[in-house]
Amino acid sequence: MEGESIRRLGSTEFVVWRSHGLPGALDALIVPEDTYLCLQAVTEELDPNATPLDLWAAVERAARVEKHALGSVVITDGKRKGVKYIASVIVCDFEAETICHKEVVRVGLYDALSELAAHDCKTIGVLPLGTMQGGVSEEEYFAALDAIVRDAGGEPPRTLYLLGQDWAPREETDA
Repeated sequence: MEGESIRRLGSTEFVVWRSHGLPGALDALIVPEDTYLCLQAVTEELDPNATPLDLWAAVERAARVEKHALGSVVITDGKRKGVKYIASVIVCDFEAETICHKEVVRVGLYDALSELAAHDCKTIGVLPLGTMQGGVSEEEYFAALDAIVRDAGGEPPRTLYLLGQDWAPREETDA
């Protein structure tokens, strides 16, 4: 089984995706990002043919990026990942003493889901936001997702795929 439904909240189904790769037919991805937009760049698979000069140029481009505010969302074209959109949520500030706060995650998730709903995205994959380095616990993250889907204005997503191998299944409940 590649996915396991763990909860239904209203019309939204939460599915833990345990396989490598993405589920088919995703409209969008929500990914964590840092204030300088470097986090996803360093976690992407590197081009095996990249030269040291290519890597240096990538680092130089990243160094010129203007610092983004915590909680903000950057929407980009998702074709490279096989989706319509990628919503990068700025949840980490590696220059701060505490790199991530649960309120920033909550605000960023809410804004990302609102933006994607405005783009008619019904099936969304979500990578864990802010859970690295002990920033936000898994329980706080699930509570934030539940609250956001419950309180979201407009049409909530039909399916949220929780991407990553480390999600623990939760009991299914109806709300």
